[in-house]
Amino acid sequence: MKLIVVGATGLVGSEIIRQSLEIDDITEVIALARKFVQVEKNSPSSKLTNVIVRDYAEYPEDVKAKLSGADACIWTVAITPFRASNFPFAEVKRVCQDCTLAGFKAIYEAGPKIPFRFVYFSAEGTPRDPSHRPMFMGDYQVMRSHTENMVIGFPGQYPGTQICIAQPGVVINSTTWSRATLAFLLRGVNLFTRKIPNVDRSELSAAVLHQAVHGVERETLLNADLVRLGQLALKARGYL
Repeated sequence: MKLIVVGATGLVGSEIIRQSLEIDDITEVIALARKFVQVEKNSPSSKLTNVIVRDYAEYPEDVKAKLSGADACIWTVAITPFRASNFPFAEVKRVCQDCTLAGFKAIYEAGPKIPFRFVYFSAEGTPRDPSHRPMFMGDYQVMRSHTENMVIGFPGQYPGTQICIAQPGVVINSTTWSRATLAFLLRGVNLFTRKIPNVDRSELSAAVLHQAVHGVERETLLNADLVRLGQLALKARGYL
């Protein structure tokens, strides 16, 4: 199968790329990003193709040609709540919502395989009903709600599309000292409770890859679903 990973150089996107290259069912990986994706020296990179775009809202015809025939796409591009205050809200909305629509339409216009699976990254706690405005980061949360509902509408507008919305909590990893410290603390807390929704980066990546390759379990996957599916997928591959 041919898989497109959008936002391939990000925290989760890079891990999805790493794992996808090890999955035999995936025969071609398109790393769509604004810069070149670096892979480990011992990684089977022969099936990886880097496709560089200037902006996630713009897809020239030569880029579309490389996206044709895809079986699935995992979309990780967004401005997270922790970074949203660094940008004007109009830019946050453009990246989170407008670019998602533009990217999906470009892939669909390029001619995907049918069924075409589109896995979209959102966040745990995003209200599905935009009239329910949260007290914390209300504008941002309502915008993400509208974006989720836009994605849910894709199958009705674009025949042959299957969608899955991943809603992870805190993504724990050890890529920096501060993140490693947070990961250590959360893993300790997880021994007793997971009231703070969190998922390891490797589990999250394995979960969405399983949906892209083997089919969508349900329309929306909450943090607990992602932990469960990720652990099962990693165990099946001999990681756990």
